[in-house]
Amino acid sequence: MLNTREISECAARFTIFAAMSSKEQKFTTSRVRSSYLSVVISMTLVLFVVGVLGHLVLSAKDLGKAVRENFTFTLVLDESVPEEELRTLLKSQQLANYSKNATLITKEDAALQLQEDLGEDFVDFLGYNPLSNTIDINLNADFVASGDLETLKASLLEDDYIKDVLYDPDLIGLVNQNIEKITILLIAASVVLLIVALALINSSIRLTIYSKRFLLKTMQLVGATSAFIRRPYVLTSILLGLVSAVLSLLLLYGLGVALESYFPAISALFSVQTTTFVLAAVVALSILVPGVSTAVAIRRYLKLRTNELYY
Repeated sequence: MLNTREISECAARFTIFAAMSSKEQKFTTSRVRSSYLSVVISMTLVLFVVGVLGHLVLSAKDLGKAVRENFTFTLVLDESVPEEELRTLLKSQQLANYSKNATLITKEDAALQLQEDLGEDFVDFLGYNPLSNTIDINLNADFVASGDLETLKASLLEDDYIKDVLYDPDLIGLVNQNIEKITILLIAASVVLLIVALALINSSIRLTIYSKRFLLKTMQLVGATSAFIRRPYVLTSILLGLVSAVLSLLLLYGLGVALESYFPAISALFSVQTTTFVLAAVVALSILVPGVSTAVAIRRYLKLRTNELYY
């Protein structure tokens, strides 16, 4: 039989061990939370940068398309064109495969616009209207990028009712070259950043799995299958990836709102299709990369012998 003193000593020792166990458990829990938090923060920042660059790459294409479609081919018409032929000619240009849209500007409308620009009535001064009826054609972006504009000009001039075709070939050539260069640079930068992003996410996941390598090996030694060991870690990584995706999308939304408030015209560059594609890509990366990285890292450590885990 234990006396009262021995019972008190045992109770004291048990209390000390329980306190130590509780502190160790809290320390372990704190380390796990800290590890998960660092993974979430790193993945959130990486996905945010990927989303921004993805928007820039896809919007550069939309911006280039908008710039190219803003170029105007002006058809200067002959004075002898009948009224019904004007409408027919306008309709044919609107339906042409190279035309995005075409607008008829009569000599009277052109005179009124020029009077507003000059601030005086030049028609009364000259005694007649020297301007001509014109058709302004906004060309399709693909045609401006790849079509032979001089050949188009020559074919249009074959029409007896068209006296001249006005456009700036040097400016169009310069814009085409710059758009191609900017697009290539953005694509190259996005590829490099995507590789870096994948490497950073993979590194964060591998570090987390590395800290649990002894636990993984212990589970394997007591008979747990590889699939059983992998499943909870892969699901946890995917969950962390989804949390990171949500946070990165919130950051992207905040950035979009800020830009739109300071630069309202910039919202026209981001179409619904572009935004949807970028958001889907961010979510896909947040699921695939952590899941695959976790599965590969666990497979690697399960293949190692126990003594190799220390290196």
